[in-house]
Amino acid sequence: MQNIALVYGGFSKEAEISEKSANEAKKALEGSQYKVYPINITKERWYHVAADGQEYNIDKNDFSVSIAGEKITFSKALNLIHGAPGENGVLGGYFSLIGLPYTTSGVLTSALTMNKNWTTRFLSQSGIRTAPSFVVYRGDLAADYQSKAKYPCFVKPNNGGSSVATFKVKNTVELENALHEAFKHDDEIIVEEFIQGREFTCGVMGFNNTIKALPLTEVKPKHEFFDFADKYGDDGATEETPANLNDALTAECQAIAEKAFKILRCKNVSRIDFILQDNEFFLIEVNTIPGMSNKSILPQQAKAVGISFKELLLKIIEG
Repeated sequence: MQNIALVYGGFSKEAEISEKSANEAKKALEGSQYKVYPINITKERWYHVAADGQEYNIDKNDFSVSIAGEKITFSKALNLIHGAPGENGVLGGYFSLIGLPYTTSGVLTSALTMNKNWTTRFLSQSGIRTAPSFVVYRGDLAADYQSKAKYPCFVKPNNGGSSVATFKVKNTVELENALHEAFKHDDEIIVEEFIQGREFTCGVMGFNNTIKALPLTEVKPKHEFFDFADKYGDDGATEETPANLNDALTAECQAIAEKAFKILRCKNVSRIDFILQDNEFFLIEVNTIPGMSNKSILPQQAKAVGISFKELLLKIIEG
């Protein structure tokens, strides 16, 4: 039986979502051919949490753990950290250095896709339509960015996810307030032109040299946009999978998602978000470590084509 390190946590507000994904993934993998060890990565320490609640520190020299005098090593890391350091390539770089295979995209892909500005710039060079945007850096003068803003617009950390510190603003006062809050989470803030339209997201799987888009999900926010509360609250957004969209537009969106996945050299699974405006898709964001609880969007999409949550996790581990 192979030992799998189920890595979760991280350094951002998304840690709580990561822990939820990890708990459900561990439960789903019970009885499989793998022995799963949950490992929490925090700024303070890295540690394994045993079934009895006992905590054991990870030896960072080789990512091993010693329990009752036995040194345990791992054949692969199942990385479920949303945000830093799991989704931005930092942890992947460490795993690469010590020679431990891991389930997520490589260092360059992870670093690029975590940066919203560079992702959209990179993909727009390949003919993929993205929302116009610019970046405000900590220390920039108001005169440098206020004239660029077209209202309404979105303000969000350039290197964040899960809509943490994301704001829709309608004037210069709201812009300044939003920047103030967003700078609590990142040194770079992206200001993105508001695209009015329907919201869709498309999971993509890349296994055995085959890239395949999953059915689309339409996200119908109950708030003004798909914010953190809409994503994770008990009374959150409505998610419709498969989306109620004609075959031609569905195929077009899936083709764009597959193209982006291939261009970015994503690995195993990613989820790509779009806005549909006047029958044109605008790519908004690429998530290389999407939510992985049983009810998360990508597992919903996999289930729609007959892939159970457990089967999806096994594909990711074995991919």
